[in-house]
Amino acid sequence: MSINGITTTSYITGYANRRVNNNSSSPVHHQAIVNQPSKMITLHISKENDPDGKSIGSMADENCSVTVYKPNDFDPANPVYRVKVWDEEGNVTERMVDISKVDPKSCDTIDMFAYSSHLTDSGECKDAQSAFLGIPHFEGYNKLFDKKDWFVPLKNMMQMQYDAGNLKGYWDFKKFWDFLTK
Repeated sequence: MSINGITTTSYITGYANRRVNNNSSSPVHHQAIVNQPSKMITLHISKENDPDGKSIGSMADENCSVTVYKPNDFDPANPVYRVKVWDEEGNVTERMVDISKVDPKSCDTIDMFAYSSHLTDSGECKDAQSAFLGIPHFEGYNKLFDKKDWFVPLKNMMQMQYDAGNLKGYWDFKKFWDFLTK
């Protein structure tokens, strides 16, 4: 089990594990306690034999959590992933994302996170997920469903890294850019 990504605007001060219930098929929920009183983020990450499949990416802020699952019956010829989104009350929205239909010029955060997670998991672009998580994009539950052109914030991050003299950061984002534009 691994944590593939955490994004939050607050400083993480603690970390704890808990289960939703004692049923062995329940996923383990990882919580990171942030410095704001009563604010906590929860990453939903799979364990062995999880009925949702293997978690290949998780991200969260204090308002919601998103996890991309590679289904147990995953077919690389038909790459479809299960994505679950938890709002701050714990309500779950589930969506199946067909990677072959994701258009980075016009898709929402959920589809783009699933796509970048797929690219990293498949080895097609091993740094795609970390580059995506480095783009300012995670603005709470309501913004997850807004479509945007992901080339714009990606290009802005590349330029910001270049202007700051962070050539390593620039090249990390540029690898993702080059993959998406080939």
